Amino acid sequence: MNASNIFTSHANVADKQTHEISTEIKETLTLLKQFYDVPIVKFIDFRDIYSEQLITCNDKESVENELLSYQQRCTQEKLYLFEDTFFDDVSNNTHKLIRFYAQYPIYSATNKIIGVMLMADLAPKTLIGSQKDQFISFSLLLQTQLNKNSNSVTNQSTNPSKKNNGEKYIHVFSLAPVAFLIALVLCSFTALLLYTVEKKELQNNYNQQTQQLRKTLFNALERFDNQGLYISQKDLVIAGFLQSQNNYRKEQLNNLVQSQVSQNLTYKGYVVFDSEYSQLALWSKNNFDLAAYGFTNWLEKFNKRANKQTVEVFTVADTAFLISEIKIKQGSIYTLTAFDLSKFLKAVIGKLNTENYNVFIATPQFTLGKQGEVNPSIIKNSISALSSRFPPTWRLHVQPMNKIVRPQITKYSLIRLGLISFCVFAFVYYFLRLPRRLHNEIKQKNQLILNREELFSSSLDALPHGFAIFNSNEFPVITNNAFNLLFAQVNKQNSQLSYSQLVSIAQQNNIINHYHEHHKLDDDRNQLIDIGFTDGKWITVLQRHTDFNGFVCYFRDDTEAHQKECLLADVLEKSKQTNQLKEKFVTRLSRQLKTPLSSLKSLVEISKDPISFNEFKNNVGNISDACDQLESVIQQLVNINKSEIGKLKLQANNVNLNHMINNNISILTKEAENKKIILKNNITPELTVVSDEKLISQLVIQLVTEVLDSSNNTTLSINAQIKNESNRNYLHLDFSLSNLIDSSYFITELKSISGDDIARFIDDKDVSLELKFFISIFKMLGGKAITVSSNANKSTITLSMLVNKATKQDKDNEQKIPSSSLNTDLVKASLVTSKQQNTLLLVDDDPLVEIVIRAMLKGQNIIIDYACSAIEAMLMVSQNSYDIILMDIVMPELSGTDAMLKIKKHSDNSKTKIIAHTSTPDTESKYVNQGFDDMLLKPVKQGVLINQITRILKR
Repeated sequence: MNASNIFTSHANVADKQTHEISTEIKETLTLLKQFYDVPIVKFIDFRDIYSEQLITCNDKESVENELLSYQQRCTQEKLYLFEDTFFDDVSNNTHKLIRFYAQYPIYSATNKIIGVMLMADLAPKTLIGSQKDQFISFSLLLQTQLNKNSNSVTNQSTNPSKKNNGEKYIHVFSLAPVAFLIALVLCSFTALLLYTVEKKELQNNYNQQTQQLRKTLFNALERFDNQGLYISQKDLVIAGFLQSQNNYRKEQLNNLVQSQVSQNLTYKGYVVFDSEYSQLALWSKNNFDLAAYGFTNWLEKFNKRANKQTVEVFTVADTAFLISEIKIKQGSIYTLTAFDLSKFLKAVIGKLNTENYNVFIATPQFTLGKQGEVNPSIIKNSISALSSRFPPTWRLHVQPMNKIVRPQITKYSLIRLGLISFCVFAFVYYFLRLPRRLHNEIKQKNQLILNREELFSSSLDALPHGFAIFNSNEFPVITNNAFNLLFAQVNKQNSQLSYSQLVSIAQQNNIINHYHEHHKLDDDRNQLIDIGFTDGKWITVLQRHTDFNGFVCYFRDDTEAHQKECLLADVLEKSKQTNQLKEKFVTRLSRQLKTPLSSLKSLVEISKDPISFNEFKNNVGNISDACDQLESVIQQLVNINKSEIGKLKLQANNVNLNHMINNNISILTKEAENKKIILKNNITPELTVVSDEKLISQLVIQLVTEVLDSSNNTTLSINAQIKNESNRNYLHLDFSLSNLIDSSYFITELKSISGDDIARFIDDKDVSLELKFFISIFKMLGGKAITVSSNANKSTITLSMLVNKATKQDKDNEQKIPSSSLNTDLVKASLVTSKQQNTLLLVDDDPLVEIVIRAMLKGQNIIIDYACSAIEAMLMVSQNSYDIILMDIVMPELSGTDAMLKIKKHSDNSKTKIIAHTSTPDTESKYVNQGFDDMLLKPVKQGVLINQITRILKR
């Protein structure tokens, strides 16, 4: 890649980043404009790079002039807010278009102001509550987008994971205790290292000096031995002469000796002896009498020496006598050399002297150095050695001129090491603490920016509902805590999900069970969405689309309102079903009334003409049958009312089933003809039982009516027989027909309970009111089971109920039998099935209270009536009898306390207990003193409500 390509690529990257920032700024301004519903939003960049404005109003030029006037006036770095500029003369023009103006400064990453963001409206506007903070939050959002470029460059230069780890370590190392500990460790390590190096250097220097001293000693000792060798060379010459001459004259030997030793200034005399100590030759100086010394004793001592290889020196005054032995063929000869010891040693020392070192020769008589005889005490700190050529009492000492001392760290060195260590400690501590100090300094300088970011984040998190901004790819850009908590289960698996992915994954994991998008509003820019969660939450989403192809979502929690709507919808649906059933029941009753009324009208017409006695007798019988039919139809309506209030009683008498079925068929004949259905009574005329004829008749009419609605063009046969089961008599009524269609909801529900034990039927079971009424009458009659069976095209419905057989005397008497004379089994059955339920009247102006109380008392064998006002409650009490009245205190028109006093004054039922149901936390004694029997505090718990009602009923 050449240089031009590099520059081009960098330019493209910069242009791309600038375009992205400009797009984000425009999106933010669009969002601000939609959020506050203002026609004017503008960002002014003092650098003239990212300036943007959105103005949707007429006369833009005048608006811009007024904006410039306001901007010139607002010079401080703070929030400016003009909610009504009617009396503000900041602008010199005459238009006065702007009535609302807000401005906030924008800062760079270095905390320098780089621009301002403003919004304006042509009408007065007031920012209430958190709306001011929201405007600041939008400004901080725009500021973050502007400063993103500088942050992105830093982020791209390093690997994020390595950067995070590095920042983490820097943060830890910059802590004061950690920095102190690290600096102390490095300081100690440095001191130890320097101490070790210096000590090692001193030791090496000491070893080197010691080695050099030894080397000097060895060289001096070698030269000292060479001097001894030089002395012994004359002995070898003389020995060679004696060994080579068998016969020689004494004068020859004397001349040889004289020639060998006379030239040496240190020699005083020289004597040669044979093995018998006889003198062979002698030479001495003129001033030295060598013969005067006794040689025999010295020679004897010499022969007795321990080391035969050494020489022996005897000293007399300053003269040394050196005796040595030479082996020749004829035997041993001895030589004695007399020399001036002082001169000899000085000559030797002169040849042994070495630079930087002093050499000394120590003998038993004296110690000689370079300057002559010296005191032995001055040759301390020296090393010495013995010569192999001289006596062992002679030692050669070598002393360095500079004393060699053992390696030891001085106080000066320790002070120097301490200073160096302190400098290392200070440098390391300062270096480690530098990021912390820089961080604190930067934090202090940018505290305003940090406060703004915190305000922006806290403002969003303070919203009670979810808030999120999505980009053009549906990925969330900004969210608050409420939104994150709403989709926390989905975001656990993957935090980088788009809006569609969030909803899809939530639906797949059964987190969302309802998602419905309403028709779009406002030119397809805004949309309402309903989201139902499986945990019961109901969220209404207002989705606002922006110009940058993104959208903003407000997730409003409408759970409570939705629950109320559902409860009200359920109540309305049940009320609607009840009204439909009542209309259906009234329609059936009107159809059933047509037959007996038509018969009565015909009889009235016939009675207008003269008739015979037999005809009159027949007409009376027909009138009696028509009256029975009318009574059967009317009794259905009466029984419905009695069953609802729990006052339906069993009235047992002799029932001729054939006569009763014929009477019922006559009522339903017209309706059966319309359906082309033949009603056939196959019951024997003699079959008579003891039971409640009206209730059985009502069961038959209701069941046949439902069957007629569910069939067409067929024959309905009715049979009856009595079976003895477990010593009890059960009447089996069979309704058989073909082409039974399941179009009737009643027949479908009847099939669902086919074969079940009716005694275990739950009154609160979710079935239709028709079936509940049918089952209640069936249970009153001692009903055992209802069976719906099908065989080929034939269907049979069988009702099995407990009865007593009528005796012959009962048949003859044809009179009613009181319930006290019934068979014990039937009486027990009637007592069980006709168990009276307790009644409760709920008085409250809030219909939701009715729903809650009904739900709490469901399954408690209590019939609940509801009155929405105190006046309606007084009217219902005058018409019905209640065991308990649950009275609200605060109601329109008439209070609960006044209604309670009026009810107790005018009601004849003193057993009715009235309970005060209030949300005011007053004492129970207050309401008891006013006349209430008890008090319940709203909202009441289910257990408290049931226990209170049970306790009151037991009084």
